Amino acid sequence: MSFNEVMNLPDGDMQCYAAGDRDSQTPAVIVVQEIFGVNANIRKTVDRFAENGFHAIAPDLFWRLRSGVELDPELPESRGEAMRLAQLYSEDIERGIGDLSVLVTGLRERHRKVGMVGYCLGGRVAFIGWLKLGLDAVASYYGVGLAPLLESMVAPEKPLLMHLGKDDPLNPLDVQEAISSRLGQESNVDVRFYEGVGHAFARLGASTYVKGAAGPADDATLQFLREHLK
Repeated sequence: MSFNEVMNLPDGDMQCYAAGDRDSQTPAVIVVQEIFGVNANIRKTVDRFAENGFHAIAPDLFWRLRSGVELDPELPESRGEAMRLAQLYSEDIERGIGDLSVLVTGLRERHRKVGMVGYCLGGRVAFIGWLKLGLDAVASYYGVGLAPLLESMVAPEKPLLMHLGKDDPLNPLDVQEAISSRLGQESNVDVRFYEGVGHAFARLGASTYVKGAAGPADDATLQFLREHLK
């Protein structure tokens, strides 16, 4: 089952996959997808956060472009469509952030704290969410396209945790240095680099998964969310 919840927006319905308790004392975590949609990996990630005491929810970012996208990153033929959708979404990303703003508002009506965790494209979205959505805590995994956002950013007071692979071709050394230089100025930001791993090292069940990096990164994320959301 790909989706089990619907978020009503002014111009349509955005489907979501959600798991975990819905009571007011349970913090909410928005899980932001990679370019491959709300697929098996993202649903496993939502389930894992739910098992660790959060209400987790993954919205269908691409709902205006192609509703219900669920691509397998292990299949070469998936990449072209995923890249096409990601490019179109990025061209109108402010509209997508607006969708997430509605979701955050809805979650705050029921949950006392709301955080966000994003991967790849979702890592970039989570970073923008940290800047703009008033979230209580944000974790970004190997976010793409971050460098242009750094120069004019005004950092919020809420905490940010960022995970990056040292060998990620989508975040080469100059980008890593720019991220370290700018975000290193912020006392509420923790940027962690992982030696010998590339992109998508924490993608559950994938060939890119590297336990030696993903394990510590995921443990750190859970500890971070427990500290700042519970």
